[in-house]
Amino acid sequence: MKKLAVLIPTYNSAQYLKESIDSILNQTYSNFDLYLYDDCSTDNSKEIIESYADRRIFYRKNHQNLGISKTLNRGFDELLSQYQFIARMDADDWAFPERFEKQIGYLEANKSTILCGTQGFWLKDMTENPLSGWKYPIRNNYLKLYLLFGASFGHSSIVLRSDFFISKHLKYDEDIKTCEDWDLWIKVSRNGEVHNLSDFLMKYRIVHTSNHRLADNKNIHLKERADIISNYWKTFNINLSPEQVFEYYYSSDENMRHDFENKLQIIIDSFNKLFLNHAKDLKKEDRSKFQYLLARKIYDFWKRSNVSRYTPLIWFILLTKVKFICAVRLINSQFK
Repeated sequence: MKKLAVLIPTYNSAQYLKESIDSILNQTYSNFDLYLYDDCSTDNSKEIIESYADRRIFYRKNHQNLGISKTLNRGFDELLSQYQFIARMDADDWAFPERFEKQIGYLEANKSTILCGTQGFWLKDMTENPLSGWKYPIRNNYLKLYLLFGASFGHSSIVLRSDFFISKHLKYDEDIKTCEDWDLWIKVSRNGEVHNLSDFLMKYRIVHTSNHRLADNKNIHLKERADIISNYWKTFNINLSPEQVFEYYYSSDENMRHDFENKLQIIIDSFNKLFLNHAKDLKKEDRSKFQYLLARKIYDFWKRSNVSRYTPLIWFILLTKVKFICAVRLINSQFK
């Protein structure tokens, strides 16, 4: 079995494609093949790809426009059985030269880890080289909880173990239009260990034409998120419907004010149960971050409801019902 296949889906990304391909070809780890799956681009993507003479590059073109999930699954169907590891990359992103060397090194040294991501910078100008940036969680136990609130991995940054995906029959859900990665990471985390390196090894290009940023997809994106998250809450024996998740996480509807105290009590009870039953194995640093994250989620829900910040009853509920964080940190979290 070969070592590593890099899977890049592309659709009309010609203006960024060369930068992305070059960043892969310039890796310090060179034992890989690069597969580009063209989802019927109408620009000159094919010409750009075929201009390379590198024998590690393989071009595939879909017979019709399939969308991201089906295109990625086509890649899985071809590559999982041939390669020990599969790396993801998007056609408009850029990888630092040490990315594969560090990820393959980690996976070789940690056989129980089945999916490994990295940190990355989210940039409109890819020539920028920030000194620091926002970071995804690193450790498995925290990642499994964090997936209730965020996708937790840069899609372009992950490397996965093929044999595990084959044994568990894991693929992207082709019915999901905008959150196919988040859904898959949850499925993976339910079955094995996941990890993010602390190293910043990716640059993610912020473009308005990204699948989930398209105006036509915005509502679909949020509703798909709510469905995925609602289903994942059940893993922790907590039932929040997709409608509840949508309201607690995303809505700014005027109806949020209706019965707000009861809604607040439900989310507090859910957070208390989640933390008290499932956060005991977190490292001290992660436990503190998770407490603050939950408190800020309450703040965000309260803010979007437009219920006054100075309502005594709300403060009474918070200070008497919240069990996952001390009162001082809770109060501070609501005003930062």
